[in-house]
Amino acid sequence: MDKLFTYAFIFFLISLVIYRIKSCFITRDKTHGEISKAWTLYVLSIMHLIIGVIATIEYFWFINYIDYRVTIFGLVFFSIAVAGRYWALDTLGKCHSPQIEIKEDQPLITSGPYRLVRHPIYFFTIIEVLSCTLIPNAYFAFSVTLFFYTPLLLLRLFFEEKALIHIFGSAYLKYKETVPCLIPFSKW
Repeated sequence: MDKLFTYAFIFFLISLVIYRIKSCFITRDKTHGEISKAWTLYVLSIMHLIIGVIATIEYFWFINYIDYRVTIFGLVFFSIAVAGRYWALDTLGKCHSPQIEIKEDQPLITSGPYRLVRHPIYFFTIIEVLSCTLIPNAYFAFSVTLFFYTPLLLLRLFFEEKALIHIFGSAYLKYKETVPCLIPFSKW
């Protein structure tokens, strides 16, 4: 295996861990609201870690050849996903929480990426995690992401939708009618 790629992969993994901890657990605002289904954050965080471990094991013990076209594809989509997540997080500002949490006097955010989809952070997270498995050509980890992590994220999205309807009522229902849930320019 190419040593330079291995060192770059290790650096990527360390950077990814720091980035995820920062974006998921370090919030801008210390005020708290009502948290719903807190377990979902912890289950998804553990799944994220498991996928990283699987991809790492796959890379070091099972992959003999790196298809750099797949790696570049993964890097491009990872970069898009990180930029998109930051755009969504920046749009939320102090309203962001890693939990399903509605803070007191929180407005319904419908600007920025929220004009295109109701849940851009989830959209970009799915792309990010899938692309992370493509960088080292870890196809088993890709499958785990697709068939286990993504459905768990969609379950969390379902819970968040219920919380948003509960808090914002008809305003959210109207928003829901006009903006797709997860995939831009689609009905879903």
